Amino acid sequence: MKRLIENKLLIWKNQNSRKPLLLNGIRQVGKTWSVRDFGEKYFDNFVYVNFDIESNYSDVFIKSKDPKKILFELSILLEKKIDPSNTLIFFDEIQECNEALNSLKYFNEDSEDYFIIGAGSYLGIALSKGDSFPVGNVELIELKPMIFKEYLMALDQNMLVDYIESISSIEAIPESILNKLSSYLLEYFVVGGMPEVVKTWLEFKDVEKISSIQNNIINAYFRDFSKYPPAIMVPKIIGIWNSIVSQLSRENRKFKYSDVKKSARSREYENALQWLICGNYLIKTTMVNKYKIPLKSYEVENRFKIYMPDIGLLRKMADYPASSLMNLTQNENIPFKGAMTENFVLQELTATYPENIYYWANDNYEIDFTTQFDDIVLPIEVKAGQNVRSKSMTKVLDKLDMGIRFSMKNLAYDGKILNIPLALISEFPRLFKYMVLAQKTE
Repeated sequence: MKRLIENKLLIWKNQNSRKPLLLNGIRQVGKTWSVRDFGEKYFDNFVYVNFDIESNYSDVFIKSKDPKKILFELSILLEKKIDPSNTLIFFDEIQECNEALNSLKYFNEDSEDYFIIGAGSYLGIALSKGDSFPVGNVELIELKPMIFKEYLMALDQNMLVDYIESISSIEAIPESILNKLSSYLLEYFVVGGMPEVVKTWLEFKDVEKISSIQNNIINAYFRDFSKYPPAIMVPKIIGIWNSIVSQLSRENRKFKYSDVKKSARSREYENALQWLICGNYLIKTTMVNKYKIPLKSYEVENRFKIYMPDIGLLRKMADYPASSLMNLTQNENIPFKGAMTENFVLQELTATYPENIYYWANDNYEIDFTTQFDDIVLPIEVKAGQNVRSKSMTKVLDKLDMGIRFSMKNLAYDGKILNIPLALISEFPRLFKYMVLAQKTE
């Protein structure tokens, strides 16, 4: 299965002043496979060191900080000569060896031009502590679950992907193509973007099989919660995790500690929540109370929403029947579909759009998401179907020039709102630029 991160890895490989690369991402999101595939495609040689499996390799990094000596000793252990000029060196689960993580600083400062990638499931947690982090000496990329476009590529729907990427103006796409995209999208709501789940779906088209794998992944996360954080934090982490479905079931989705435990206070649980966010188990989006640039300066830290990193895992955690989604028509409105759609939108945006995503609210109105696009503040409304009426968006657009709506409706711009079909969220930055350019030429 082709992953779009390959394009970023190629850019990194071809840089003149290349730094070691750190690949962060949740467990079972495909980090090891992506780097192995990249190494086999684009390098003469590939060296793999897993610090979780081969802990004795840590001695090499403890004894020396000299990159040439480190590679020489690794060559002996691996019984394979390492030529830095044509070898991709991959340190997997690098957070398990602080000395290896710290060594990236010396690899970067050395005169030799190395190709080094480090990766780890708990790298985000390790980096948040600041332990041995080589500040300024590495490039950091996060690998997320497969987005919808990658899912289409896995299904061999390359012509459909080519069509999506060829859209170059704001006009309705043929209904037959939109319906086909929408059908695959509802399928994606069930399958999600975890690579093993997608692979199993491609092979068997069996909901029970993929549900079993999704359940295994969720259980693996539970084991992580008991193994890696401080023992005192474990019950709080599990409590937060178990509350996610009920948090998202609320109409405004605002996270409440009282949903975790009636007497819960933020100061008791905020470290546990931050652990989950740093580990990429959850996605956090914070409220802003003004539509002014920079949005960051109007952030209200204690008001936020929490979403899952993968819609397929959310569907499984909610025990939402797959048949209720796959057989759904575009006009149907069913419980929890709105929450799942919001989760999907945030999942796609955080994977394809580099700016921070917030949400806006006051005492009477609320907009699902908000972001900056250059010097433009954009309200983003999410609709699960084709009923797109929104009092909040109408109110906000009294003061703003334009907004974005993601829905099941066709691509269109009415002078105020750019409606983008949910299946085209990955193209949002490009489509919005087309709209802005069209306005400037009018």
